[in-house]
Amino acid sequence: MAEVERILVDAMLGRLARWLRLLGLDATLLQRPPSQPPPDQLLLTRRVKLRGRRGVVFIEHDRLVDQLRQTVGLPGLNIRPEAFFTRCLECNQPVRAIGRDQAAAVVADHVLMTAERFTQCPRCGKVFWPGSHGQRALEFLRQAGAWPIHPNGRRGDANRSEIAEQGS
Repeated sequence: MAEVERILVDAMLGRLARWLRLLGLDATLLQRPPSQPPPDQLLLTRRVKLRGRRGVVFIEHDRLVDQLRQTVGLPGLNIRPEAFFTRCLECNQPVRAIGRDQAAAVVADHVLMTAERFTQCPRCGKVFWPGSHGQRALEFLRQAGAWPIHPNGRRGDANRSEIAEQGS
């Protein structure tokens, strides 16, 4: 399968969309997902009526860690550690680096004293910085099999789920 450019995520999977964004993936949350996505996109959903359609991945699990495990094993996803934390978790926009002086206007003093790097979403203005939350996130990704990426190209113990190739 070709590399997936964008992941369309059904609104009922909002938490999963945020975690895919944390991985640096372009994950667009949709209230009304299409019944069949464009060829370079995947649709993640729990809507049974869309199961089995081309480009649609039916998310089998209720628990977020299991949803992530299922998703990161999909062929065509390009999960790269250097892309982690490069998208706004709210807006899905790529974040940009900002200086301490810009961050000082919006973050608490104790954050300025402990963090060295800052990024900001150009759309919503949210500011991000490395902290203990990042380490907790990486631990959660380990549980989901999304991290580390092994030399053989496989991520953790993730399943290689099949994407339906036939329309219904």
